[in-house]
Amino acid sequence: MPSYEPSVVVADESPLLRAGLTDLLARGGYQVVADAADAEALIQAATDTLPTLVVTDARLGARQAEGIGAALRLHEKVPEMGIVVLADSVDAAYAASVFTSTGTGGLGYLRKSRVRTIPHFFDVVGRVASGEVVVDPEVISRMVEASPDADAEVIARLTMRQSEVLGLIHAGFPERAIISRLFGGRRQFERCLSEMFLAFGLSEDVEHRRTPMPLTHLG
Repeated sequence: MPSYEPSVVVADESPLLRAGLTDLLARGGYQVVADAADAEALIQAATDTLPTLVVTDARLGARQAEGIGAALRLHEKVPEMGIVVLADSVDAAYAASVFTSTGTGGLGYLRKSRVRTIPHFFDVVGRVASGEVVVDPEVISRMVEASPDADAEVIARLTMRQSEVLGLIHAGFPERAIISRLFGGRRQFERCLSEMFLAFGLSEDVEHRRTPMPLTHLG
């Protein structure tokens, strides 16, 4: 639970899901200042209220990723705003677009089925509100698999440690387990992960734009 009351805009097509998220966030110490059922309403509400963060469904409309598109447009308008995207499934291209946004605020891209408990959800939302980047390991795995540079030559150029990290991510190991097995601390892990992103041609801006904000995993 946060020590202050961050403001939130919630966006989902379903009135029931919006109401449920609003109630949940309010009980967790967040002030829900607006809600929206579509992308344009989300952009308008967030621009008017300037919340600490937005929690939005990835789809949010007839097209596949209107919620993601709205989140990217919001980061252009208000770069410091935190964004949490909740997705039914992982699409590597859409996930990559989130992490190459022009914003400087926290980011979260989560598969709904991986958010296992209410405290787990609040942990993710709180970390994004404080400026962290939180990403499900499955998202990173899919992004690497879908990268046009993710071929045998690129994999061969990875260091032994980077190869070990990639293997553990693919195997589903959470961040804390990877750090305890291979690193002396979080910063070493974050540096290794940034180098892997660059090696696979994934979001060069992540390293430059978000330092020193931590890049962490949903674990």
